[in-house]
Amino acid sequence: MSELLYIALKQYCRVALWFYFKKWQTNILSPIPTGPVIFVANHQNAFLDAVLVGCSTNRNPWFLARANVFEKKWAQTVLGWLKMKPVFRFRDGFGTLRKNDEMIDSCVELLKHNESILIFAEGNDDKRWHLRDLQKGFARISLAAVEKNVDVKIVPVGIQYEAHAMAGSRVLVSFGESFSVNELTREEIDPRKKAELILEKTSNAIKPLLLDIPLIDYEKRVAYFLNHRIIQKDLVHQLAIDQNLILKYETESFVQQKTKSGKSFRWNPISMYFHVNHFLAKSIIRWILKNKVRDQQFVGSLKFALGMVLVPSFYFIQTAVVLAFSNSISIAMVYFLSLPICFRLSIAK
Repeated sequence: MSELLYIALKQYCRVALWFYFKKWQTNILSPIPTGPVIFVANHQNAFLDAVLVGCSTNRNPWFLARANVFEKKWAQTVLGWLKMKPVFRFRDGFGTLRKNDEMIDSCVELLKHNESILIFAEGNDDKRWHLRDLQKGFARISLAAVEKNVDVKIVPVGIQYEAHAMAGSRVLVSFGESFSVNELTREEIDPRKKAELILEKTSNAIKPLLLDIPLIDYEKRVAYFLNHRIIQKDLVHQLAIDQNLILKYETESFVQQKTKSGKSFRWNPISMYFHVNHFLAKSIIRWILKNKVRDQQFVGSLKFALGMVLVPSFYFIQTAVVLAFSNSISIAMVYFLSLPICFRLSIAK
């Protein structure tokens, strides 16, 4: 039952992602292993990161999420169906950290059964285009698995957003070459050094998969980047061009320029039809984001989540209204089908 729910939700999220992003591209540099795997990804956009990585691979990974979302019993049940496990932090209370040992043991059991796990090793999300230091949790899990004779592989993952909170933007999800924890740490005796080897190897593997802008003069570097960036159709090529542009900043004297504005809006029949028919859903989403969301880090993720629920709901409501006024199933069906089509055409512009 839970597996069917997971797969069904994953397929629906894939459809929602195709509508939410102007372009969602996956880049797999080498075949993803079929056995026990830990996906280690950067973290820039709350739970939307997990949706993107999970939907970009044919593996069905378990997710590690912060423990406070598991406080209610119903939440524990539902999140368990969705293959989520809690991770406890210092802010959850020092005593709760001991529960992480139980979490590690449960993750090892999953890996023993050839399951996969997704971990955002930076610990929390940050919308800056920068890879922060990785936390050692995933290294502890992988070493514990190796002690149980599980040949676990780590797959580095890079998520590269063009705009973290903007629907209709583009995103690239890249899966790097996997490596065996057992082979990497075989000659090392000290457990602490083993963990350091894993952290260093993983961090170095993730960095080429995303835009890693140094934090020194970060705002100036971003302004330079946005003003000199040339848009490419292919996002893998785009990332390579963007990375070279950031390197170029070091060799050029910086001149402050006005940041380029986002995509210009032009009225045309498709955009007018889109805005009229999505006005109610968009208005509710804007109101919720403005009045109910305190942490701006969640804006992009909640915009996606609210959209995948409210937009289809209003499609059915509006179609029912059209059917009631027209008394024609054919007209109502044509209207219903026109809604997602105009949505996609409007986003793709």
